[in-house]
Amino acid sequence: MNLSLEVQAIYEKKLVFLIIPLILSSYTHLWNPVGFPDIFFDEGVYMRRAVNILENGNPQEGWFYDHPFFGQIALSGVLQITGYPWSLGTVTDASSLETFYMAPRVFMGMLAVLDTFLIYKITEKKFGRKAAIIASMLFAVMPMSWLLRRIVLDSILLPFILSSILLALYSQNSNKLIFISGVCLGFAIFTKIPVFALIPMISILVYYTNKSLKGLA
Repeated sequence: MNLSLEVQAIYEKKLVFLIIPLILSSYTHLWNPVGFPDIFFDEGVYMRRAVNILENGNPQEGWFYDHPFFGQIALSGVLQITGYPWSLGTVTDASSLETFYMAPRVFMGMLAVLDTFLIYKITEKKFGRKAAIIASMLFAVMPMSWLLRRIVLDSILLPFILSSILLALYSQNSNKLIFISGVCLGFAIFTKIPVFALIPMISILVYYTNKSLKGLA
């Protein structure tokens, strides 16, 4: 009985340490989503492309190609689920325009909270719980993280990169986790091409976790 209580106390303590940075991150990234920061030009571009997919089923709206299509497909999925933009009627004024950006910006904030959780788990696995608490809390409140509130491809691809790293760290003797790690990295690359530069880093993590060239391949 005493052992059971001790285990429960340890579990509750770990849960509290995880919840604190998640609460901070939720406040930082979800409070007043359309009020700050102001609507950036690139956000309008990605929103237009997402709406184009909903209207025409075509991720390519013209001859110009700058990024792979997964980011705008994912964003169009969020719009479809939330009923945007048709649920808003006609966007005629600034308040309606802000409402138009509400759901996708909340979605970006939720991704940032997920990033905080992934950073906690990665750091806990590699450096221990104390370092994980510090790292996740710093990520939750650092001024630079306001960029993740915007509807940009970086906000969409970051959870895939962090998931790939986390799965690589936990992939010891598990080809399934190695495969899923590679899939997550692939989704990040199909969101924004420069992410391919992280392939060597993920490969090194997989190799040092498994010491297997077969798993690396």
